[in-house]
Amino acid sequence: MKQAYPSLIIFCILFILNTLTAVIYNLCNEIWLMMPIRLGAALINGAGVTLLMVLAIHYIHKLFHINLTKIVLFIAYFFFAIESFLLLNFYSLITPSIIMVTIETNHSEASEFFASYFDIHTCMVLFSILIVGILLFYYYKKLLNIPLPAWLHKKAILIPTCTLTLLIYVGLTYYITHIRHMTSYQALTGIERVWHSSQNAIHDRAEYSKYLQLVKQDAPVLISNSSEVPYVIIILGESLSKLHMDAYGYQLPTTPKLSQQIKDNKTLKFDSVKTSRTVTSESIRQIMTFFDDKSAAPWYQYHTLPAVMKQAGYYTCWLSNQDSFTAGDDNSTAGIASTSDCVRFPHQRHASEERYGYFDGELLTLLDQELRKPHEKAFFCLHLMGSHRRYTNRYPTEFNKFSINDIAKDISNEKKRTIAEYDNSVLYNDFVCDQIIQRFQNKDAIVFSFPDHGEEVYDTRNMCGHGLHNPSSPMQEIPFLIWTSEMFKRKHPNIVEQMKNATNKPFNTANIIHTIMDICGIQTKDYEIQKSLLFN
Repeated sequence: MKQAYPSLIIFCILFILNTLTAVIYNLCNEIWLMMPIRLGAALINGAGVTLLMVLAIHYIHKLFHINLTKIVLFIAYFFFAIESFLLLNFYSLITPSIIMVTIETNHSEASEFFASYFDIHTCMVLFSILIVGILLFYYYKKLLNIPLPAWLHKKAILIPTCTLTLLIYVGLTYYITHIRHMTSYQALTGIERVWHSSQNAIHDRAEYSKYLQLVKQDAPVLISNSSEVPYVIIILGESLSKLHMDAYGYQLPTTPKLSQQIKDNKTLKFDSVKTSRTVTSESIRQIMTFFDDKSAAPWYQYHTLPAVMKQAGYYTCWLSNQDSFTAGDDNSTAGIASTSDCVRFPHQRHASEERYGYFDGELLTLLDQELRKPHEKAFFCLHLMGSHRRYTNRYPTEFNKFSINDIAKDISNEKKRTIAEYDNSVLYNDFVCDQIIQRFQNKDAIVFSFPDHGEEVYDTRNMCGHGLHNPSSPMQEIPFLIWTSEMFKRKHPNIVEQMKNATNKPFNTANIIHTIMDICGIQTKDYEIQKSLLFN
């Protein structure tokens, strides 16, 4: 045994920090046939990146007498902690979508988001990571003095090994990024994932800024317009799980009004509907534009549903109880909403002042005001806070009906309390949706009610929430309901019959735009009738 070789110790520590989350992710998510390939690529790439970091530390210290070791260790440890949090709660690594969602999330929503996920389990894991990090930095010098075998000091071994690793890393990276033009995020280190994800997100936002300028000038061209439905309404919910609605078989009466509407044949319940995406911003991009997973161009190059309806002679109104900060032009949902004639929020507040607890029922006042305006045809989108975490902030005290005593699962009281709070938010959502529908009882109207995505509430996984990557079935399979007024039924019996025949048809919310255009008799170059729910 000889004296320590500090660079090799640092290499080992950085290598673990750079590769461990990717290794865990691949072991948990990759199919067995691809696992050796993914793991091999991740380990080779991790070794290459780590070697570059160690060489940079060594030569910067040698040339400029600046020791960057602790800084580099801190950066690697920081991204390791972030990805540990993501793996623990969302089974995901850092991706462009996560970066984009982070950019589009304001201060108050971010605070509430992190607060809702810092349960005891998460805190214990992150606290353990923090303790290890503190010990690592505290015993930093002692670690560097760990004696290593003599053969590890031989230049004849080290130099060829380092050179070969670098060549493989550079060659593999060049092949993946420049020849195949793809980035396998599962094979990157955390630092690389942040870099590539940020680059993609920045590019998309730059393109989106151009879209905002063009969208108000480039009105969709209608091929035909025979619209005879005066009122078209979308109630766009938030994080609503069909597994927690008694209308879909849940044991607690969380949707009494909806269940009665279905029983009275006033509302159609659809059983095989999936969301386009399991995070709000990406879901709305597909719900409210012609963009879907098979589209060749980015979402912002497609016309929006409000723009199409406006061109067809509808007064278009977007009423939202989501954070009013989304009125800013740097948010995709805001950009889509801005193509409406009118965008209104119950509370106009800067993000730093915004707090949750403003209930969806406040949208009813705005809706009443808009309905008093004389319009021959109107399209409304009511964007609810619905069942967004934290659930206790989504309903008034009079809807605090369910408690831990009502939850029959064999789980901790803390989780039972979370489920009960979620069920209360569903109960209030049922009330709000019913109140919206009441406003159109005496009109020729059709109301579509569905969430942007579902929610996992300890139903199939030991977690609560939703995420883009590796989503569970409760996040994807959503409630989808269509209410029609008696006047609508009399005037459009064929449409009603077609909808009744489609209640068991597999459907994706990315195709809602084609369905509404089919019902209204509107066509543009992007309209595809075979994507309509009514198409047989």
